[in-house]
Amino acid sequence: MPSFTTRAARLDDAEELAAVHTKSWQETYTGLFPEQAWSEESRLRREAMWNELLTDNDTTTVVAEIESHIIGFAHAEHSREEPSLPAEELKMIYVLSSAHGTGAGQALIDAVLGGAAATVWVLKQNPRARAFYAKNRFMYDGTVREMDFNPNIRELRLVRR
Repeated sequence: MPSFTTRAARLDDAEELAAVHTKSWQETYTGLFPEQAWSEESRLRREAMWNELLTDNDTTTVVAEIESHIIGFAHAEHSREEPSLPAEELKMIYVLSSAHGTGAGQALIDAVLGGAAATVWVLKQNPRARAFYAKNRFMYDGTVREMDFNPNIRELRLVRR
């Protein structure tokens, strides 16, 4: 596989970001989330979301590319969590499964957070992501929230100080 590069996301990336976002959800969450989570309708909603996020100067989005095609992204913004927690939150980081193991995920988290303190929510049922965050010094703080559509799917809050 050719090597990847990272760069700041641009407004004209919204359509491709939505496609990668949708595909990565399908790859990651099949069997956990309802199939409509990666439908065309969901992709269109994500495209609208990305068009909005990419014009927000208070957020940071970085993409990883191979040969000018986005293979992953990370998005961070100021946390809306309680004041005692770090000011930054890693809201999203996804890499297509075809690019797992390339170091793209590490490059993306480094690009959006550096070594800064931050929070992230991760599915309890996602051991790959949990291991990735542990490697990056994120620790479970005991806070859990249930997903609206399925109370058996839980998110864990991880904190890096």
